[in-house]
Amino acid sequence: MVDKQWLKSLFIIFFAQIVFIGLLALFFYYTKGEMAGHSAVLGGLVYCIPALLSGLFMSRASNTSAALVLAKAYLGIIYKVIITICLFVYVFEYIPIIIWVFLTAYFMAFVIQYITSYVLYKHN
Repeated sequence: MVDKQWLKSLFIIFFAQIVFIGLLALFFYYTKGEMAGHSAVLGGLVYCIPALLSGLFMSRASNTSAALVLAKAYLGIIYKVIITICLFVYVFEYIPIIIWVFLTAYFMAFVIQYITSYVLYKHN
C-alpha cells in the first residue's frame, strides 16, 4: 500500500531540488560558462535521481510487519548508494566537467532535500 501524502511530499522535494538546481545551473552558466552550467546540472541530477528512485522503491513497502518495512528501507538505501556510485564513476570518467561546480550542485541538492523535508514534515 502506498501512502499518497508521503509520495506527494517526495515529488514536492524532487521538484524543489530540480528548480533550485536549474537556477544554480543558470547562475554558473552565465558567470562561468557553458561547461560550468552543464556541471551544475549533472551534480544536481546525480543527487536527485538516486534519491527519487530509492524513495519510490521504499514507498512500495507493505505495512504487514516492521521487519519487512525495515528490510525495504535498508535495501532502498543500498540501491541509492549503488546508483550514486555508478553515476559518479560515469560522470567523472566520461563527461568533461568542472569538479568544484559539480560537487557544489551535488551538495546544494542535498541541502535543499533536507530543508524541504524539514518544512514539509514540520507542518504535518
